[in-house]
Amino acid sequence: MSPEPPRTPGLLSPRTHHRSESDCSHNYSVLDYYDVETTNDIGSISDGKDMPEPQILLLPKNVIIDNDAIDHIPDTSEHTITPLIEGESLANLPKFSKLDSGPIVKLVDKNVIHKVMMGETDMYGFKKDSLLFGSSLESYNTWFEKYLPHFAQQKKKWALQLKGHGLAGELQQQAPDRFPPKSVKIKKLIRRGIPPEWRGNAWFFYAGGNERLNKNGGVYDKIVNDTEGVQTKDTEVIERDLHRTFPDNVLFRENSKLTHEESPEPAKIASLRRVLTAFAHYQPQIGYCQSLNFIAGLLLLFMSEEHAFWMLVIMTERIIPKVHSANLEGVHTDQGVLMMCIKEYIPKLWAIIGRSYDGSVLKDDKILTRLPPLTLVTSSWFMSVFIGVLPIESVLRIWDIIWYEGSKTIFRISLTLCRLCFDDPSFQLSRDLKNLETSFEAEQIELFQFIQNYPKQITDPNMLIDLCFKKIGGYGYGFLSQDEINKCREFVAYQRNKLQSRKGILGAEISESEREALERSGSVFEDDIHDVYGFNRSIMSGVAWNKHISGMMKKKFAKKGKHE
Repeated sequence: MSPEPPRTPGLLSPRTHHRSESDCSHNYSVLDYYDVETTNDIGSISDGKDMPEPQILLLPKNVIIDNDAIDHIPDTSEHTITPLIEGESLANLPKFSKLDSGPIVKLVDKNVIHKVMMGETDMYGFKKDSLLFGSSLESYNTWFEKYLPHFAQQKKKWALQLKGHGLAGELQQQAPDRFPPKSVKIKKLIRRGIPPEWRGNAWFFYAGGNERLNKNGGVYDKIVNDTEGVQTKDTEVIERDLHRTFPDNVLFRENSKLTHEESPEPAKIASLRRVLTAFAHYQPQIGYCQSLNFIAGLLLLFMSEEHAFWMLVIMTERIIPKVHSANLEGVHTDQGVLMMCIKEYIPKLWAIIGRSYDGSVLKDDKILTRLPPLTLVTSSWFMSVFIGVLPIESVLRIWDIIWYEGSKTIFRISLTLCRLCFDDPSFQLSRDLKNLETSFEAEQIELFQFIQNYPKQITDPNMLIDLCFKKIGGYGYGFLSQDEINKCREFVAYQRNKLQSRKGILGAEISESEREALERSGSVFEDDIHDVYGFNRSIMSGVAWNKHISGMMKKKFAKKGKHE
């Protein structure tokens, strides 16, 4: 049995994060996105540098260490766990973790399919008729009917793999608890999608959730018990955001025919409150940050709240470390890495975004002085992990890969989205008709609007994932390894820290001229500029990058440092 982690005084302990009211209520939120009233085809493989290999045993003895994060997993002393009262037992605490009904999709059969086809919501509870994604009942049903064979095909393939790995007994359950170990074959299968009714358990298994839960049995119930009824700044903001989470999903929505006082609170809302409050207590260096409500809410559609809590911890520690911290340094870092990747792998796109509005090229020696305005859009992809950016089925297919392969998936998909937007004939035609190349400001604004809206139209997750990974007939971004992402994260973080301590010039504002230009950029965009998370607050400074993404960049700065 692993020793108990160091315990610190719980609810009255000083917090290590300092998030202002503005930070809490306007932090790149996905809220306004929803308008509250929202051969080898796989490419190169770098096994061993991805997320850790889970064990087949449900209760492994050894804890798996994940190498996906750029930093070590935070020491347990950073977590706030209320100490037990003398004589108190975790076993005697109320089982809040058992109150939630668990995954909404328990079986995809003919009855479920018929219900979806005849109803107003999809199998996850989201409204088919969506202004955000430009879909109607008819268009959704047409898409769903074409996509159905893929569900059936994938479930058969997964069943064969379970049997082939001696896990046939798992098929007798509603959803397997154990899955085959990592391999090239399973990686390909993951990229083709996990059966919806198995998705939550598969995510939990491959992300190392069992290991985390086994080490911390009863901790979630303990935290929920101790934080019940306690009010803090975090809980105030959480309470405000609860009913703004997935307002287009019936599971998070009150009965519209009753008043707020008369309508019983949805079970998912109660679960979401407990998960977010417990997380804010357990991760005091983060507390609560908007967009976490959507990540936790999506997890709750596929698993129990205790599992969702630990998956939220894993997401913020391993996959997008520091992205939701009070200073949002992880967002700055990851946007810097993404810009490096765009400059290296999509140079024609960089030729547009790598310029100031006056047309001047961002020079290499101005590294880390200002991030391009485009990051006002792309930062939201990281904060919400594509929730509200892509249609829900595309988001889920990406999450299948993220929990298996790690954070490199976010960068690979982001590059694919950028390339898709740039290559789209509509964008190129617009550039030609408006002769945008003669106006750097207009060209950036046109690109900005296009990349902001284009991903909402991607209803075919197979197309998106094939383009991302296929070398022939696709963009082949599967070569972008976790090791390269980690090194780039380390480099960007180091350079930002060095520049900040030397000059203290890292601000969080884009220039006034750039903001004014964005606000002048067309009637539709002008109306929506504050309806997309990323415009609720000004974002980070921009970056001018060197020509190469790896060793040459470090050498150049090392030489420069010697002469300074």
